Amino acid sequence: MSERSIGVALAAVLALTLGASACSRSGLGDGVRKDITARMTSVQAPLSGCYEKALRERRRLRGIMWLSFDIQAESGKFANVAITRNEVPNPSLETCVIQTVSNLALAEPQKSNVTVEYPIRFSPEAADEPPPPVD
Repeated sequence: MSERSIGVALAAVLALTLGASACSRSGLGDGVRKDITARMTSVQAPLSGCYEKALRERRRLRGIMWLSFDIQAESGKFANVAITRNEVPNPSLETCVIQTVSNLALAEPQKSNVTVEYPIRFSPEAADEPPPPVD
């Protein structure tokens, strides 16, 4: 696979979805889940860039990275971003993902703090797969 095709594939690969288990435990409403998904989708290009750099170091790097973060009340800022489980161990990818997600905030902040678990799937081969539905 050429560098160009990897770059194109990444746009479809980073199917950013809010995990169903996170939704059921947190009591998030549909509007909040959609807002979180929209914020995560808005950083798809920077996250693809993070992954593309990591692929240069390790060509077969793929898997799921699970993030945990708090959404602060009133501001909607994503805080305390951490990787809770990781199938794609790469220090530069991990740092880049955490920094990118830490810059996000909900369009419509909530009245209380919310903790979210969010999986990100990294795989250059999955470009032809449709993104999974948001629960």
